[in-house]
Amino acid sequence: MNPSKSEVLTRLAADKPRFHHMDEQGRDRVLRAGLRAPAVGDCSWGVPPEVLQWIADHVTGEMTTLETGAGYTTVMMAARAKHHYCCTMFDLEREKLRDYLRKLGIADDKVTYVIGPSDQTLPRLDIGKTLDFAYIDGCHGYPFPALDWHYVDQRLKVGGIVGMDNVELRPVREHCDFLEENKSYRLVEALDVGYFIRFYEKLTDQHREWIDQPYSIAKKDPCDTRLVTVLRRQATRFIKPLLY
Repeated sequence: MNPSKSEVLTRLAADKPRFHHMDEQGRDRVLRAGLRAPAVGDCSWGVPPEVLQWIADHVTGEMTTLETGAGYTTVMMAARAKHHYCCTMFDLEREKLRDYLRKLGIADDKVTYVIGPSDQTLPRLDIGKTLDFAYIDGCHGYPFPALDWHYVDQRLKVGGIVGMDNVELRPVREHCDFLEENKSYRLVEALDVGYFIRFYEKLTDQHREWIDQPYSIAKKDPCDTRLVTVLRRQATRFIKPLLY
């Protein structure tokens, strides 16, 4: 029998497992970006308990779930869902997670690990429209948040939930702008845990062509050369990056 959500939260808080690894090259890249970096070696990029609690409260034993990225969220969804797909770049993360899940008494066959870049693995993931819940927390650089969502959306049932991690980052935030303006998803919850996560409910399937998208139709003025329009575009271009 799988551990309860409270047992999983307690174990993760006590064990503080380090599912990730920082090598010297990765640390140098983080430091060059002006960010704090952990020491070289095993580390954890685990989400806070508030995020795990939200996932635990909304994932049930009848659901099929998926995430891009891996970590504490993998443990929680493996414990709660009927079946979980974990899309990660690294074999090392898979092996660490397998070992930890066994310690918790969670069967190996509850999780399918999909190893490789999500732009290559997600298009080949032949699972039909089976997903009830997804969490997008893989590569956060443009265009990956939108690209991951695109392939997740094709497999997510109407009524399903998708979480977008690190909304403070511009590529993620701009995709959230699309979700909220396009009206095919509804914002369910916005969490502030020192950084930002948003959860959305899928309201409908929608074609990708611009004429089918309220988001795109609202912005159909590329040939408008009026001074007020040009000034608005220029102001948006310079101001918007400062907001994220």
